[in-house]
Amino acid sequence: MTDNTPDTQLEETTETGTNTPGIPDHTATPYTPVFNDTVRTVIYVVTLVASVIGLGFMSFGSPEIGGFISTAAGIIAAGFGVAYNPVRMAGK
Repeated sequence: MTDNTPDTQLEETTETGTNTPGIPDHTATPYTPVFNDTVRTVIYVVTLVASVIGLGFMSFGSPEIGGFISTAAGIIAAGFGVAYNPVRMAGK
C-alpha cells in the first residue's frame, strides 16, 4: 500500500515536474491574455452590472428572464477571459 497522508501527496505533487520544485509544469510560461486590460475591465464592469440587473429581475420581476441575464453575463465574461482573481493581483 502507498502512504496516502497529505504530506506525501503534497510532496508527490510539487516534486515530480521538470521545472522548479513547487511550480507545476503548466505554469512554465506566464499567462498572456488575449484582450488588453482596458477591454477586460470594461467587459468586467458591464457583465457585473448585467448580473446585478439579472438579480433584480429574479427578485422582483420574472425569475426566468433574470436567470437568463445573469447566465448570459457570466458566459460573456468567461468568453473574454475576465475573472475576479485577487490571488493573481498579489504579484502586481
